[in-house]
Amino acid sequence: MYSIGKFSKMCNTPIKTLRYYSDIGLLKPSYIDPVTNYRYYDYDKIQIMKKITLLKSCNFSLTTIKKFIESSDPIQWKSILEYKIDELEDQKEQISKQIEEMNRLKMQIEKEASIIPGPLLSSCYLENRERITVYTIREKIKMKFIDRLVKHLFDRMYAFNLEVIGKLMAIFHEWDVNQKEADVELLLPVKEMNNIDGCKILEEGIYACLTVKGPYSELDVGYKKLKSWIIEQNLTQIGKEIEIYEKGLVPSDFNRKEIRPDLNRHPSEFITKICVPVIKN
Repeated sequence: MYSIGKFSKMCNTPIKTLRYYSDIGLLKPSYIDPVTNYRYYDYDKIQIMKKITLLKSCNFSLTTIKKFIESSDPIQWKSILEYKIDELEDQKEQISKQIEEMNRLKMQIEKEASIIPGPLLSSCYLENRERITVYTIREKIKMKFIDRLVKHLFDRMYAFNLEVIGKLMAIFHEWDVNQKEADVELLLPVKEMNNIDGCKILEEGIYACLTVKGPYSELDVGYKKLKSWIIEQNLTQIGKEIEIYEKGLVPSDFNRKEIRPDLNRHPSEFITKICVPVIKN
């Protein structure tokens, strides 16, 4: 006889489960001490427990398993088990097909990934940028709505009849990764105008620069390279990074009245210039 604790370990079945099986009449103890109420199981119960475990792993209900255990008809056992074996064989065939399809898809993805080039990065360099007038708009937005902010910027440009003399730029002042939000300032160089809200001066200075050819999602690679280079050159960053969109979703010959994305340009052809204001140590 084995105590319920010992039997539980031998059959790898929780004591709580054994008590439940006893309550529903599926597997009753061989002996219950009338004084201590301790439960004991003999060797034959181990064999029954193995059958229960096997049938349960094959998704038989406990009600059905109880009928099996209580039945002494081997023909009934054989018939039901053969049916279950056929069912599992069908599942095995389906799973094998799914694995084959997944492996084929994996190979296709790996093949496509191998022919898609990563971002092309220029060498890092220093640039003396001149003082310019820019028209800006700044909002805290979810990044998926940044195109709306671009549209809003160009609507204002058109309303004030401002003449654009440079590429669209952006400064990301703060990031909220969890909310996928950013405090974004969009800037456009314009001919110097007085008394127009939104116009400001972008002062001259020395900038560490690098260009990235590839989708905007790959700009992090450029940032890492540029910031490492700044440290190597014994420079100190003194302001926020500026992204200048040399070639991208906004076409160079845009219509100020109705700005539209340049859908003919593939993201792999985007060219973005990253500029970091620095001073020499």
